[in-house]
Amino acid sequence: MEQKTKNILLIVGLLCLLYIAYLFGFSKTFTLSSEVQKLEEEKKKYLSAPIQLATLTKKEQQLNTILAKNNVEGSSLQHNLLKTLHTLSDSLSFKIINFEEPHSFINETSKESTTTYDFVIQGDYKALITVIYTLEQKYSFGNLAKVHFEKKKNFRTRATYLQCRILLQRLN
Repeated sequence: MEQKTKNILLIVGLLCLLYIAYLFGFSKTFTLSSEVQKLEEEKKKYLSAPIQLATLTKKEQQLNTILAKNNVEGSSLQHNLLKTLHTLSDSLSFKIINFEEPHSFINETSKESTTTYDFVIQGDYKALITVIYTLEQKYSFGNLAKVHFEKKKNFRTRATYLQCRILLQRLN
């Protein structure tokens, strides 16, 4: 055999030996090292979980105090508004005549959404003004966009009464 063929056979043999060594030895080592890295990352997450839990509970307490300060509880604003109006109607002696379905508007350019609540209440002037003041100052349901008073007469009983239509807007 010539020297050139011996060198070629030596190089081919070396490449075959490297392939077999990689197949049986190195590949297993590489997979184990990647698994070790994943397990170490999971260990770090597991060890940092109590710290994250503590910060999340602290944040939840802060948000609960903010919600309690603004007199908002629960998730549905419409439900909270109706509940508030009902409790106020018991104490101030007015009636909730109409509560429309909320109207939502989304501005395409700024991607802001506005929800408008429309309801009509009936009672004496002092009670209606107190309700408006309470909704505006004590609760953070939104801004009063329109308040319209209308004096109406029931011709059958010849009684007059005062109704107030309120539009309450909330920017989401």
